[in-house]
Amino acid sequence: MLPRFLRSTYFFKIQSQKFSPRAIHKLRKFLSTRPAHVLVVRPDRLGDVILSTPVLEVIKKRYPRAKLTFLVRETVAPVLRGLSSVNEVMVYDPDGRHRGFKGFWNLVADLKKNRFQFAITLQSHWRIAAATYFAGITYRIGPVSKVHSYLFYNLGIRQRRSQVEMHEADYNLELLKKIGIHVSTRTVPTQVHLSNEQVSLAKEWLENRGWRVDGGSTIVIHPGMGGSALNWPETHYCELARGLVQEGFQVVVTGGPTERALLDQVEKSISPFLGDAPGRLIFFRNTDGHTVDFLAGIYSCARLVVAPSTGPLHLAVALHIPVVTFFPPIRVQSVIRWGPYLADDSRASILVPEVYCGQDFKCLGTPCHYYPCMKSLTVKQAMEQVSLQLRQNAPHPSRDRISSD
Repeated sequence: MLPRFLRSTYFFKIQSQKFSPRAIHKLRKFLSTRPAHVLVVRPDRLGDVILSTPVLEVIKKRYPRAKLTFLVRETVAPVLRGLSSVNEVMVYDPDGRHRGFKGFWNLVADLKKNRFQFAITLQSHWRIAAATYFAGITYRIGPVSKVHSYLFYNLGIRQRRSQVEMHEADYNLELLKKIGIHVSTRTVPTQVHLSNEQVSLAKEWLENRGWRVDGGSTIVIHPGMGGSALNWPETHYCELARGLVQEGFQVVVTGGPTERALLDQVEKSISPFLGDAPGRLIFFRNTDGHTVDFLAGIYSCARLVVAPSTGPLHLAVALHIPVVTFFPPIRVQSVIRWGPYLADDSRASILVPEVYCGQDFKCLGTPCHYYPCMKSLTVKQAMEQVSLQLRQNAPHPSRDRISSD
């Protein structure tokens, strides 16, 4: 409940006015008959953005005349430019052009210049919400939960995502009810754009390090993550990589520039056990400034990706690559909200500790009887799931969910 003084302000009364059913019918008719300019906003990290792509596809399918602009950060933009459902990718730059007080008004000016009629903000932040208001966007849709969302969204939907009642992608799709779109869960897959050029560059990069197309199945392991959830132990990743190489697989271990120390430790732990095995174990640390579509190109060469709850996991799913993943039992970090978004569950093996957690937001730590529970997920279990995924998902000549040149 908002404070009384805030609820009594004229500003809030104006913003909280609901559109009548007749008015909502008119705006839906407007979307159907005119080329409305729609802004979709998700200025987060890779996984969050990929889980937002079903929104773009269903809007374009329901309202094909709409012009869709996707506002995201530059780091994720390369796998979005070229999607058939997106007319334009607009970059949100919170560390540069859109930083601070002046940057806020730069953002307002950028939005105003595009003359958007609709703004659909999938994950609310007060700067973004306020900017859509001050830019004069008529219809502003977003999740209503925080104070600013009551102020700036006039077509908001009450959501409490921390209750984890559905998948993150479904929370995003739920917001579209305001414009007459109702979608069943897991009927619209996630998408990314991957050009043939990036696939060729990735293959060349791998071949220069000893990888061969006919050298056996390739498995990617991505051991790092941003810290938003509990991870599988580093020692388990090392043992898994060593076991896969010894069984004849080509293993590519990937990570970003901030995960270089982790990959160095993994390499140090594994190398003494491998001997001379050129091309059997390759490390991609991304120290050369490659963009995320280059990482997607590397993943496209793999038959399987092993990763925790992180953006590269959802990148692999969008590329139609089977995955083996590890999730904690904590509610807000759980697989219910953040797991692989798939209609076919057979393409993902999800390992979760079989413990009673009871925690909603973060790990209790050493006072917990089961701590550290992620360690209970054994390397043997992971190896079994890798074998299962390789058996039931044969190599595919094409992946029709990749948007490519």
